[in-house]
Amino acid sequence: MLNLKLKYKRRGAYTEERKERTEHKVIVDAPLSDTMIYPLNMHIGKPAEPIVEVGDHVKMGQLIAEKQGFVSANIYASVSGTVEAIKDMPSMHGPNRAIVIQNDFKDTPAPLLVEPNQHLTPQEKLALVEKAGIVGMGGATFPTHVKLSPPKEKQIDTLIINGAECETYSTADHRLMIESADDIIAGVKELLSLFPIKQTYIAIETNVHDSVEALKRAIGDDTRIKIKELETLYPQGAEKQLIKTLVNREVPSAGLPLDVHTIVANVSTVRAVYLAIQKGLPLLDRVTTLTGEPIKDPQNFRVRIGTPIQVLIDASGGFVSKTGKMLHGGPMMGKPITSGQVPITKGTSVVTFLPKEEVKEDERTPCIKCAECLNVCPVSLQPILISNAYEKGDIDEAERLGAMDCIDCGNCSFICPANIPLLDNIRQAKTEIRARKEKA
Repeated sequence: MLNLKLKYKRRGAYTEERKERTEHKVIVDAPLSDTMIYPLNMHIGKPAEPIVEVGDHVKMGQLIAEKQGFVSANIYASVSGTVEAIKDMPSMHGPNRAIVIQNDFKDTPAPLLVEPNQHLTPQEKLALVEKAGIVGMGGATFPTHVKLSPPKEKQIDTLIINGAECETYSTADHRLMIESADDIIAGVKELLSLFPIKQTYIAIETNVHDSVEALKRAIGDDTRIKIKELETLYPQGAEKQLIKTLVNREVPSAGLPLDVHTIVANVSTVRAVYLAIQKGLPLLDRVTTLTGEPIKDPQNFRVRIGTPIQVLIDASGGFVSKTGKMLHGGPMMGKPITSGQVPITKGTSVVTFLPKEEVKEDERTPCIKCAECLNVCPVSLQPILISNAYEKGDIDEAERLGAMDCIDCGNCSFICPANIPLLDNIRQAKTEIRARKEKA
């Protein structure tokens, strides 16, 4: 656990931002890697299934793994080259089945999904989003076509674009809003063409005012789209918090935003929607911040999906001090990883290296019943009770206590004086609950 300074208030926290080393750095293209790794489970839902074989030559933008069922996502080659292997490889979830491609550095392109700037019906646009393999790029990786396909009885009237990048260290969305504001607004307009939307908000925290100015210029005189500047508070960017803050609607327990007639989409996801519909491009790259005190020259990279993290480390000048922990994500919500061969995936917004001297390794002690984890939970759960249920093997009780409503913010783990791994336990409980439902 990072020795991070946090000032808690009920249901949230003011955190050290630690964004100053990258917030003013323009996005740069990451170097290409000799070897590209495409985990088949880089999204929520069923893993994609390979449609290529070892030895096949593939083109950049070619479909290499096909979605399985409705809640799944296609995966495309982000380079041209030869399929070297289909085997277990390092990933943020541990060893997982992946397609490995040896890059030929020619970027030979596959045909586009559609010719650019076509006049498309809403149904054709939605089909393109599905075909392009777009998922939530803020970290959740929920397939976007599913989010954009609500049941008929749940009419969508509100669209919220999430630019509230509340995770410590991360500046990828901040820079994207400045440098690709026109693309983002074009993507917003594509989403508006899909539903009878009555209100559209772009949510941004007050600490990134330069993003606000860039988006205002891109919006111009379009009165349908409004920017809402929000208090810089963690976890302000969580879907349910945004919906409550902006439109005063409560997403029900175990429910989704569509249950309150709302869609929330991250700014990176919205740009990917624009690129698919107007340019015919599948999801091939994303902006990722590689940062932390041990890194010599932290950067915001435009990086091809499948690039090993080590490539970004080298492009950032390597290390200048000892690393205490490497995280896929930030210190609040990130997951520890141990190998630079873990690849950048669709949901990798930030890779963080924590300084060794600030990483606490305090021993776990018994719960002192202080109830602080309850006080700081933004969705009013009882984290310690869910954690206890998981450790006892009572997954039914963990579900009854609302484990699936946890938004993985990490507030409970950070504030716990007993160093109980509350977030880790709740995540494991959620994994087991999902597995049970998939088997049912």
